[in-house]
Amino acid sequence: MAVAAAQRVDSLVTDPASGELRRRTDYAGTVWYGGRPQLHAGRHPLPGDTAAQIGSSFWLPDSHVYVAAAAESVQVQATASVQGGLATSGGGNLLILDVGAGLDANPHDSGTTLVYVTVNAAASLPFGVAYRVIAICAPEAVRTPAA
Repeated sequence: MAVAAAQRVDSLVTDPASGELRRRTDYAGTVWYGGRPQLHAGRHPLPGDTAAQIGSSFWLPDSHVYVAAAAESVQVQATASVQGGLATSGGGNLLILDVGAGLDANPHDSGTTLVYVTVNAAASLPFGVAYRVIAICAPEAVRTPAA
């Protein structure tokens, strides 16, 4: 599995109900299962017979570090779509069955959390899944590098 993050977008928004400031972070990218396909001289690689049931979680490589005590108040939403896959003339299934995201303990820094994504899919490999995650929280829930 290879994760290729797009540029992360951060903004301050106002909660319409409370009027409080919230930090909104949009994460996006593509996760490739079975390797990222390469084009050679304008031709696609030949299809393989590798069908896979995909059930994996991965850390977002560009995740903010969130304060663990504030993790329960962070709202997280995830969507996914087929980014790339190879369907042969005999047909093929490229199915994303489920996608989710959340925060969990940072394996490198106790007391903080990171954003992860979980994908369940069925496809022929290689297979690319485009993901988008939105996280909304109080501005102080994100640990700044100086903290």
